[in-house]
Amino acid sequence: MRHIGIFLLTVAFIPCFNVEAQGIDYNILCGLQQVRTPAMNTIMEWTSNSLVLAPAMPAGLLVTGLKSDDAKLTQVGTATGIAFVTAAAITEGVKFTVRRPRPYKGYPDDLIPVKTTLGYSFPSGHTSLTFSVATSLSLSCPKWYVIAPSMLWASGVAFSRLYLGVHYPSDVLTGMLVGTASGLFGYWLSKRLQEDSPIPTPKMMTMPIVIKF
Repeated sequence: MRHIGIFLLTVAFIPCFNVEAQGIDYNILCGLQQVRTPAMNTIMEWTSNSLVLAPAMPAGLLVTGLKSDDAKLTQVGTATGIAFVTAAAITEGVKFTVRRPRPYKGYPDDLIPVKTTLGYSFPSGHTSLTFSVATSLSLSCPKWYVIAPSMLWASGVAFSRLYLGVHYPSDVLTGMLVGTASGLFGYWLSKRLQEDSPIPTPKMMTMPIVIKF
């Protein structure tokens, strides 16, 4: 229940953000805009596009777990899948409620994006989705070689959205909150579902019965 409380508290806190660009938002984007290079533009676009891993990871884990009858993989796939769907639903709901324009639309003369994109700005969907998967994956597999790459990937995607000029810092920070809360919720719910499911007797535990005549 604690995880649900954190999740609901985060969602309730989202509307408290000012939908207008704050000075720090503007200044950070202006600063990043000054240090762009063609090579970094390519790297950041590639990093941003790695969002495709967010839905692919839960699907791959879940399918593999079910096909191989691996309870652990199935649980991890379920946790990340629930987290992804939760983050997507919250993000889209807030986007169409707040309707914050992209930075380059709010400041067309000052902020120039590397590449334009569709939709509203608040919160960052790329950030919320990647952090939801990274958080649930890290909780399900608490090993450094899982946590470090997962969080590095999510953080890289979040930074790329700022570098590309398609989100304000407050968009990204809120996306991190939504994603983290969704990841906690996905992990909690998957564990509850696992606890409520009957545990089948492993085949190796069944002793053969030998009858002598």
